[in-house]
Amino acid sequence: MFIRKLLVILLLVLTTSCAGTGTKPIPNINIDNKNFTSLFFYRTGGYVAGGVLAGLEVNGEEIARLGTNEYTQHTVSGNYSVHVFGAGINGFGMGSGRITGQGKKGAKHYYLISVDAGLFTSSFTIVEITETTFKQLR
Repeated sequence: MFIRKLLVILLLVLTTSCAGTGTKPIPNINIDNKNFTSLFFYRTGGYVAGGVLAGLEVNGEEIARLGTNEYTQHTVSGNYSVHVFGAGINGFGMGSGRITGQGKKGAKHYYLISVDAGLFTSSFTIVEITETTFKQLR
């Protein structure tokens, strides 16, 4: 009986820790948001850290947990700071990445999140890319 309960708890933890909050289809980047800065994020796919969700914080607030090949978007007013980290149980020991930017009304910024794999460690990286590159990611 104890082993059955332990197995159920283990399965619940493992299946919920892999569920991302991003979307697979590319978001509508043609929206014209004149009062805010629009931020668009894409996490690449791959074998290394594929089961680790990339947690995204903008100005200290968690906005998403992205699985592989998932997108999300967010709006900010003013300057912003983005922090990418390993989320959930699987993210323990993953390194993180940070980037800051200046928000201007109506501006759009596109970011690529990937995994930098080392010999014994791996970490998330985030870089700003162009709109054209963002559209071609699929």
